[in-house]
This record gives sequence, structure tokens and C-alpha cells, in this order.
Amino acid sequence: MPDADDERRQEGMAEPIYTRRRPRGSHSRSSSSSRRKIRRLRILAGVLAAGLVSSIVFSMVLYFYIKRVSNGETQLSVAHQQLQGELAEARERITELNNDLRILLANRIPGIDRLVFDRQIELNDQYVKNITFVESGLDDERTIEFSTVLHNGRTGPVLPKVSILLFDESGLQTGRAELDKSQTITPADIPELQPGETRTYSAQIDLFRQAPSKYFVVEAR
Repeated sequence: MPDADDERRQEGMAEPIYTRRRPRGSHSRSSSSSRRKIRRLRILAGVLAAGLVSSIVFSMVLYFYIKRVSNGETQLSVAHQQLQGELAEARERITELNNDLRILLANRIPGIDRLVFDRQIELNDQYVKNITFVESGLDDERTIEFSTVLHNGRTGPVLPKVSILLFDESGLQTGRAELDKSQTITPADIPELQPGETRTYSAQIDLFRQAPSKYFVVEAR
């Protein structure tokens, strides 16, 4: 028996055309993926924008900080130069005052000279050739020692009569020592210095004021 298709072909009817429909689930997944991509791009753009803003803000803060530091350094440099100038002027003034004071003390105390420690001071005053001062200790335990060289260039014996006086910066006496034969480095049998003889004396100076000693006088008689 002829089937239904044969009958339709005989009757001149066209065969039905079957079209393939896309599943609804595939279209939904594509839309969801696109939305996720857009959302990621928006987040990335937001992060980049925030980083750009942070960089701009940081650059501005750094610029103003460097500018402030630079201005501060300039002000410090100017202040340092001013202080250096004032310090130089103060030193010159102190030097002038010390010179004036030395002149005043020299007029009042003949033979006075500035006290220097640990250095041989040439005197060449009669038979006193030189003297060296050494300081040790602090405050109440402070001591000052001297070492002096005497030479008799005369034709006859000389009995050394030498006084060593110390003074503070205002000219007040702070200490005193007198030479005798017990102070000689090499033991001497007699106090007289024979013609051509050289002796070295060393001893501690008696200090009766704690004010720092700044000047000295050696009196040879």
C-alpha cells in the first residue's frame, strides 16, 4: 500500500522542511560570559584608575615634601653662614680682648707670659734657659708641675734664686714655687751653680686657688 509520502508526492504537495533550533541554554551561557568579561574589565579599569590617582597624589606629596626640605636646607645654609660669620667675629673679638688683657697684666706684672702646657718655653733670662709645665688631675686634685733648665755662663758661681708664679686670667695669683737644690734631677751637693754648669730642676707648684692658671712669671734674682 502506498504510504503517506507517496500520496503527498502524487498529490503534488511539497515535502516539509525541518529547521534546527539553537538550544536556549547556549544563548544564556554566552550572555552570562559576556557580562562577566565586562564586569572584569570594569574592575580592572577601576583598579588602574585608582592606581593612577594614587600615583598622582603621591607624586604631588613627594614634590611638596622635596620642595619643603629644599627650602629648609636653604634656610639652614643661610643660618649656618650667618653663625659662621658671627663666630669668626666673636673669635676676633676674644683675641683682641686677650691681647688687651695681656697688655694690662704686663703693665701691672712685669715678665708675665701665657701659660702653655706640655711645651718647652724658651726664657733665656739670666741663667734660666727654659721651662716646661705639665698639668694632671682634675678640680681639687689638679696639680701643675714644672721642669726648668738653669745654666751658669758666668766666670763665678751663682746661687740660683728663682720664683715661679702662676696667675689666673684676671691676674690673681694661683700658685708659687721656689727653686732649691733638692729639686734637681741630678743630686747636687751644694746649692751654688758652678761656672759652665747646667742643672735641671723639677717639682710640683703649690696651688692655693682652684681657679685655672692662665699666666706665669719666672723671677730670677
